[in-house]
Amino acid sequence: MKKVCIVGLIGRPNVGKSTLMNNILEYDLSIVSNTAQTTRDDIRGIYNEGDYQIIFIDTPGIHKPEFLLSEKLNQKSYKILEESDVVLFLTPGNEITGKGDKFIINKLNELNIKNKFALISKVDLVNDREKLNEKAMELKELGFSKVFGVGLNLKNTYIDLLDEIKKHTYESDELYPDDQIGDVSLRFMAKEIIREVALKNLYFEVPHSIGVMIDEFKEPNDETKPYVIHSTIFVKKDSQKAIIIGKNGSMIKTISMNSRKKMEQVFDHKIYLEIKVKVNDDWVDDEQKIKKLGY
Repeated sequence: MKKVCIVGLIGRPNVGKSTLMNNILEYDLSIVSNTAQTTRDDIRGIYNEGDYQIIFIDTPGIHKPEFLLSEKLNQKSYKILEESDVVLFLTPGNEITGKGDKFIINKLNELNIKNKFALISKVDLVNDREKLNEKAMELKELGFSKVFGVGLNLKNTYIDLLDEIKKHTYESDELYPDDQIGDVSLRFMAKEIIREVALKNLYFEVPHSIGVMIDEFKEPNDETKPYVIHSTIFVKKDSQKAIIIGKNGSMIKTISMNSRKKMEQVFDHKIYLEIKVKVNDDWVDDEQKIKKLGY
């Protein structure tokens, strides 16, 4: 038996949900970038400490839908609220509590989420402590009984948060083995690594239009041989394909090389990686195409 708790992370895009989970797990399970809509799946990270097993669910950032894909991502985030024992609402300390934040807070109140805490992220980027205190008071007025602050290189802030979550655990059979850190496959991680590297190298409207599919994932039966991975990056129009390929193939070479290096680090094994780029016309607004790409 374990003391178990399922914790849903919710907030606008790019508020630090993936960073929070990765820092607690001390493992890069969920991809991170400065681009909105980075997380497209509900990714579960498993934190084990003694008798405790806490499942963190990283969700897509809730945002004003631009495409059908955006609506699907919002729906995924709302669904996670139903299965969470605790909900952590994240909002950055270096930003005001705006309309997007208040929309999500109202949603939490409508759904009568009882165990909900506010988490002010990126407090390491704020020098004015008075502003942080004001934001914490504002969040309490908006219905959060407890407000925490977290930031990079501030380990004690994570300890305080975990101590509070532990108060909401309950006796249960463990949901995952003790040595498991996430619920995603290596195939899934390969797809996400390619998308992460692409997002970090591309700008403007292209990131929102990128979908990645793993066409072949062959695990080696001999330790001296590499994983063989063939994948395709899909975009919604020809002009975006040209940007991803780059002049003389420079951009796709960079994406391929950096993706391979990160996979070798994560998998602790040699990788053979091949990436193609294809146009899938307006896939972000086509339900069948969205499903085919796994979203």
